[in-house]
Amino acid sequence: MGLFALLFGSRTPAAAPPRPVPIDALEEVKDRILAACEQRGDWGEQARAKIAAKAKEIFYMTLAARDLLRASSLGPDDIANIDILLDRMTAAERELVLTLDALDADARDLRRALEKAFQPCNAAIRQRLGRQDG
Repeated sequence: MGLFALLFGSRTPAAAPPRPVPIDALEEVKDRILAACEQRGDWGEQARAKIAAKAKEIFYMTLAARDLLRASSLGPDDIANIDILLDRMTAAERELVLTLDALDADARDLRRALEKAFQPCNAAIRQRLGRQDG
């Protein structure tokens, strides 16, 4: 009977559950960047402080946006706050990418790892936010 009902539309297929925000890879990259900042004296003290601060900012804003999306009900203020977090974390990621690109090959490897970890997080949050907003 289940196949018959499915074929003739009396039962609607269940919607796919939202994909989780893949925060673990982003946390690992943040930790790698922080470790590099501690080890790389040739990057300069100001550059290391800026890089470490931006890496933390990206991770913790992404974490905050993900946690807000997990709420059982979101109000308009919550959605606006997530939008703000998305804008700020994207701007911080762009700034960190530019800073890392200006350094050496090791920094560019970290930049590539950051982009690879950040993009799925950003996309998952935007996708889930779109479902909440609409």
